[in-house]
Amino acid sequence: MNKSTGCGSLEKEKIRFLETADRITFLRRVEKHGQKSNPSSKWHHFGVAALAAFMATLDSSIVNVALPTIAGEFDADVKVVAWTVQAYLLTTMALLLVGGRLLDLWGERKVMAVGFAVFTAGSALCAFSVSVPMLIVSRAFQGLGAAVLMSANQGLVARAFPPAQRGRTLGIVGTVVAVGLASGPPLGGLLIGALGWRSIFYINIPIGAVAILYCLRVLGSHTTSADGGRFDWVGSLFIVIGLASLFAGIDRGVDQGWGDAIVLGLIAASLLLFALFVLHERRAASPLLDLSVFSNRFFVQSCAATYLAFFAMISTVILLPFYLQEVRAFRPEKVGLVMMTLPASMLLVAPVGGWISDRIGARAPATFGLGLVGTGLLLLSGIESQTAIVEILTPLALIGVGMGFFGSPNSSAILSSVAPAKVGAASGLSALMRTSGVAFGIAFAVTAFTFFRDRAALETAGLEHAATDRFLFLEGIWPVFGLATIVVALNMINSLTRGRNPRTS
Repeated sequence: MNKSTGCGSLEKEKIRFLETADRITFLRRVEKHGQKSNPSSKWHHFGVAALAAFMATLDSSIVNVALPTIAGEFDADVKVVAWTVQAYLLTTMALLLVGGRLLDLWGERKVMAVGFAVFTAGSALCAFSVSVPMLIVSRAFQGLGAAVLMSANQGLVARAFPPAQRGRTLGIVGTVVAVGLASGPPLGGLLIGALGWRSIFYINIPIGAVAILYCLRVLGSHTTSADGGRFDWVGSLFIVIGLASLFAGIDRGVDQGWGDAIVLGLIAASLLLFALFVLHERRAASPLLDLSVFSNRFFVQSCAATYLAFFAMISTVILLPFYLQEVRAFRPEKVGLVMMTLPASMLLVAPVGGWISDRIGARAPATFGLGLVGTGLLLLSGIESQTAIVEILTPLALIGVGMGFFGSPNSSAILSSVAPAKVGAASGLSALMRTSGVAFGIAFAVTAFTFFRDRAALETAGLEHAATDRFLFLEGIWPVFGLATIVVALNMINSLTRGRNPRTS
């Protein structure tokens, strides 16, 4: 009996040794060469990543145009119906780290198939919703799938492409993201006008089904986790609830003010949960996020660059449409055409920025891109009530081109600065930095605009001629663009001083 037990143990050790050897071989191949043994494989990975990026970003913007129609059908308040958008975004943002880690644990085939399956099932539930509460819950479920797709798509590219091709490929994925965000409102309007609001969810069902089959057919199942594939449920619970509390607090703070008791409670709860998350991750045998990555200065500063870039840029997307409608009295369709300048410029330039970074590294093109973003914001900080349309389009184009030059090189820098076993987690963290920058940037832009506008109203209240709404709007918007310019200038310093990538230098 002892002999047989010993043989069984030896057999188990042999299997474990072979699995470890296979994993090491895979990691070395990915790190040094990408998947050169099968050139078509990397383009299949790109196809899945691009489809995931497009579907997830499209559905983050397409529902906005349907809100009035949905509110009318269910006889509900628009503020309540707006939670169909918030539920999707909050769920997505809260689960980005989890989705990235699953790529390391499950492998590309399983994680992407599951992501598409959950997203597609959520879309079906949205399409068949019979009440606003059901639609909100369904959108949250759809956001769960979107979190997996958004957090893993960059890691998918990093696994398949060697470093010399990674920036260009991420640039193309960035272009797909821009197309998804830009095409959401016009595509939604066409579908709703022709087939009703449920069609914006129906369309995802056949596409999602094809995507699942495509994943199962073309993707591999390589895992890169060196700890036996255990999932950190406790850490996931801390970070998911913490992020959800933080983003919910920010969203409510913009509407209700930062002194609101619920806002303060949500933010305090998030800080407590983040502290518990860090304490747990330090002791966890298989952490959701290996905190040792933060000892890598290049990685940290690259993540900070992502956060600050989106923090500053989003003020344009949030405030400029209101300027065009309220100060310039543009019709909504004209506003949409003007604002298309930013994503269209980004769409054209992103692959070029990635191509350049593949040859000379990320620091120069990313910093140059930030310089263009800062220039565009500086020009907008002097906008007047009768500024020529070309003087509005030019800064928007500069910001779009700048983000195109910045985005893919910086994403490539983040993914290439960690070991292959941590690429999934790094991809999730990169996505979290983008969405966090947007969330905090919106809160900053709205809060700062309100403060400066209201201060101007108080200062002019006693004058003989009361200030007009246009004047007050401009008094509020100028400082926001000015402060955003300063943020970009600081980010340029951060980008320049990040040093060399320790894994490629």
